[in-house]
Amino acid sequence: MGKRKIILDVDTGTDDAMAIIVAALSGEFDILGITAVQGNLPLKNTLENTLRVVQFLGLDIPVYSGCPSPMVQTLSPGRMQNQIIQVFEKKIDGVKLNIHDEYLDLPESRIMPQKQHAVSFILECLDNAEEKITLISVGPPTNLGMALRMKPEITEKIEEIIIMGGGVNLANRTSAAEMNFYMDPEASQILLQADVRKYIFPLDATCSILFSKKEAGEIAALGNAYAEFFSSLMTHFIDRITALGISNNSSMNCHDIAIHDVFCILYLIDPDIVLEMKRENCDVDFSGGIADGQLIVDRRSYVKPRGKNNVAYKLDKAKVMDLLMRILKV
Repeated sequence: MGKRKIILDVDTGTDDAMAIIVAALSGEFDILGITAVQGNLPLKNTLENTLRVVQFLGLDIPVYSGCPSPMVQTLSPGRMQNQIIQVFEKKIDGVKLNIHDEYLDLPESRIMPQKQHAVSFILECLDNAEEKITLISVGPPTNLGMALRMKPEITEKIEEIIIMGGGVNLANRTSAAEMNFYMDPEASQILLQADVRKYIFPLDATCSILFSKKEAGEIAALGNAYAEFFSSLMTHFIDRITALGISNNSSMNCHDIAIHDVFCILYLIDPDIVLEMKRENCDVDFSGGIADGQLIVDRRSYVKPRGKNNVAYKLDKAKVMDLLMRILKV
């Protein structure tokens, strides 16, 4: 049996870069393409950062530029005025700090993106596929939502979709919504309603295990360039959220990080990293109110699951760390 064929859809900042590195170094996947979308940063930044990571890895993986804005969200004036937005940027000693730097600390890319648009690539790749392809969505799902809206029957060629997005009991971008789903609620709803098996990693799962500089040091001690860069991403992320006063749990004195997007890759390698997963009915609010972008899970006992959405809630840190160490050891 050959390697699992995947398309990785990213908005490359810190944890997306980690996910690309793990996917590429694992040896488990045939990466057909990486598609960039706006999200953590504008498209010009997420595209360049994706190219920098692929160049750093020294691999011939095609990169495609995708959608620079959400499907319809920004067409309604005032739609996003009612939410209290996460503090993700502020000036400290006159220096502007953001959760994600505009560009990763890697050499400027010399490789070029493909000329074909990301959505066209996704459609063409699936149309021509002789075996089913797994899609991995770790940014706002605009590219995938557009592809599914244009041609819903592509689900016949999709093995499954692995999604980092939403929060059942947790939120970050607003009081109700996680970043990826908030940045394109309509595309998120299209994705969740698609007639294909999906595994969703909301904040509940990705924040169930956190990582400190201790784990970053253990990874750096592997002693190769990939592990050292991965470790530097972790350390920099810890320093940045500490400076911004962001906590990933109930203690405001804890600035350990969640490496959100990486778990979508690790799950495909070893599903046992998930300790709790439930098949549930899922929707995304796109009404434009204070709950815009919220993942809604129907938890009523008498309502049976109708769709193909599986929601992760808890991860095994020891297994995750062991898997990361084995992959990054290279």
